[in-house]
Amino acid sequence: MIQHAKKGGEKKLFINNKCYKVDGYYYDRENKMRNVYEFYGCYWHGCTKCYSPEEICKKDRNKKTMKELYDQTKERLKTIEDYLKPNVKIHTIWECEFDQQKYPEVDPHLKPIDKRDAFYGGRTETIQLYNNLSDLKGRYVDFCSLYPSVNKYCKYPIGHPITYTDISVDDYIKNNYFGIMKCKILPPKGLYHPVLPYKQLTSDNTHKLLFGLCRTYTFMKYKQEASGCKCDPKYCKNDCKNDKECKTKIQYIIDNTAYDLDIDKVKYNSGLRFIAKICLNNLWGHFGMRDNFTQKEYCFTLEHITKIVFNEKYKDISTMILDENIVLTEYKNKEEYSKPNPSVNVYIALFTTAHARLKLYELLDILQERVLYMDTDSCIYNDDGSEACKKK
Repeated sequence: MIQHAKKGGEKKLFINNKCYKVDGYYYDRENKMRNVYEFYGCYWHGCTKCYSPEEICKKDRNKKTMKELYDQTKERLKTIEDYLKPNVKIHTIWECEFDQQKYPEVDPHLKPIDKRDAFYGGRTETIQLYNNLSDLKGRYVDFCSLYPSVNKYCKYPIGHPITYTDISVDDYIKNNYFGIMKCKILPPKGLYHPVLPYKQLTSDNTHKLLFGLCRTYTFMKYKQEASGCKCDPKYCKNDCKNDKECKTKIQYIIDNTAYDLDIDKVKYNSGLRFIAKICLNNLWGHFGMRDNFTQKEYCFTLEHITKIVFNEKYKDISTMILDENIVLTEYKNKEEYSKPNPSVNVYIALFTTAHARLKLYELLDILQERVLYMDTDSCIYNDDGSEACKKK
């Protein structure tokens, strides 16, 4: 049995008053052979396949070059081998070699979870391109402040995540896990509206969302007040019969939400309503902001252009000649050199959009084939007078 970090702890070897830890250790009693297993992270050990020798490892506290890290790794390995000789076998593998073996291209589902793979936007879909049924009424409905409402009422993950692997369907049902999951799904039969989305790479190298078979609530208070009551002439002329009924509806909102509305301030204000709506949606949207944006530099010398084009830290490099003296270069940092934004939390953003899509799906599931069109928080459908149309 191999001794490692999660089974007995890493094996410690004390050589010349210095402690060397190895990733795995196994003593073969039958052959009297010591087996040492080492896993080398490419970035931390200076892989010659992935990085140039002169490149600086910025995450190393001593800012060593990749060549220095590689030489240090080889020297450490030789020290361990000399200490355990003659009966020793050293088994080493680099991270890039390990990934090639564990995650072959034929099965991309084996790769670890990338949280941004679970971050999708709203659902926009045309079910019927043309509809002209004179005996049916067309209806349009939408959710009021869909994203802010799911921020307030829906469940979100908090604290540090716990990672589970090899979870069966029975385990999932029994333990009622909550979070994000990477798995293969077979859509159930008889499903009119698909539930789960996926990103399809298009011919222009962008992703299209397909469906196959947060917030400071002061802003919500402002938005509720600026939206006015349904009886406001600018909003709906025939909803409330009198002022008393109007105030009753406002009191209902106060009693059933955390918004301490001022009844005297409830009046339609299009400008304030717009600003409050922007404040509500900008907050959760910031949590989903990308870290690695395209960088642009104007180059006036050949040396400057060469420094960018041949820099091992950059990817997706492109150049454009603006005139005889200026060249525009664009590039992105490789993931290992990208600095994470401390104010970004993709989990908040992805749960916001996921909850919102589920809210819309509740409506789609009721209306079924009556749906004509949907867009994030709204739906157009045929009202045939059935019970399903009354439920919505």
